[in-house]
Amino acid sequence: MPGRVLRIITRLNHGGPLRQLCALVPGLAARGWEGPVLAGRCERHEPDGSRRLAALGAHVIPVRGLARGLDPAADARAFRDLLAAIRRWRPDVVHTHMAKAGALGRLAARVTGVPAVHTFHGHHLQAPWPKDVLARRVERALARLTAAAICLTPRQRRDLVEMHGVVQASKTHVIGPGLDVEALRRAAETAPRKPSDRPLFLWAGRFVGVKDPEGLVRAVALSKRAFDLVMLGAGPERARVRRLVHALGLEDVVSCPGPVADVAPWLAACDLVVLSSRSEGAPLLVVEAKVLGRPALVTAVGGVPDLVAHGVDGWWVPPSSPRELARGLDLLAADAELRQRLGRAAAKGASERFSAARLAAETAAVYEDVRRGGRYHRGDVRGS
Repeated sequence: MPGRVLRIITRLNHGGPLRQLCALVPGLAARGWEGPVLAGRCERHEPDGSRRLAALGAHVIPVRGLARGLDPAADARAFRDLLAAIRRWRPDVVHTHMAKAGALGRLAARVTGVPAVHTFHGHHLQAPWPKDVLARRVERALARLTAAAICLTPRQRRDLVEMHGVVQASKTHVIGPGLDVEALRRAAETAPRKPSDRPLFLWAGRFVGVKDPEGLVRAVALSKRAFDLVMLGAGPERARVRRLVHALGLEDVVSCPGPVADVAPWLAACDLVVLSSRSEGAPLLVVEAKVLGRPALVTAVGGVPDLVAHGVDGWWVPPSSPRELARGLDLLAADAELRQRLGRAAAKGASERFSAARLAAETAAVYEDVRRGGRYHRGDVRGS
């Protein structure tokens, strides 16, 4: 039975949540679940992906005041606008993405009597003290307003339920990430030229502390093998990372060309994807790499070990350890046969496991259950 869903997201920067919505919107519409996407503003250094989402048929509505960080006046204005939007569109389900939209959106849904689904994407529960304590307390309160919580991997569910205690197990659903596999492969056909004959390694993301781009640069300085590293993206720490590259004399090894609209061509050109994060949910860069048959060197944090099997289709190192990361870089730079073996294993079954169709079908099933008023636990490894 078709229904109406109103999606609320803090911002449509070029990250995982945007790419998940790009996969979800057409697939859910095909299943009869349609409705607008309410989005806040991106930060100054971030490109806005609203047009990308609108090109897929989404009706994107900007929300005044909705943005990262605490601003009581702006937050109050955003809350009023969300209330008005829910009353206007009268959805069957409100689906929130990211922390700020999750807080304001679930409150507005409760006030208007609409069931709310929230997807946990990121890192705010592991912010520096005391923000982490406040975030956990807020999420525990919001859990009482949440009909269903979507976790991206089983480990993320375990952390949310058991480690942080911010959501009841009975409300959780494990739905792994999905993407338009054919669109990714088409985009990958325009791969840029490699800068040299050396192996090309790729890092892509926001230049922020939780992604630890500085630690990766320090690892490159400690490494003993020859390779090139491209670091794509924008963020408040990009300038500092570039200064560090210069200070360590790595300009001929590490390049930071800035943000790109589509990472797929770079994935196709690279020999290895590198993830240096201190915390993650289920990074889509790793998922995209697997679909394109590229191995990944990752820090074993959050839901990443659910996506990458150590020594099978990728390689794990501990987080916040440039020395261990350097060892991983050296190992994979030196062994082309190992990289190729890991890449072949990564591609096996990835197109089905991470398809947009699977993501939309499982999300629609959650909406249907929430609309019926059902509460059940999804403990299986759906899509992950």
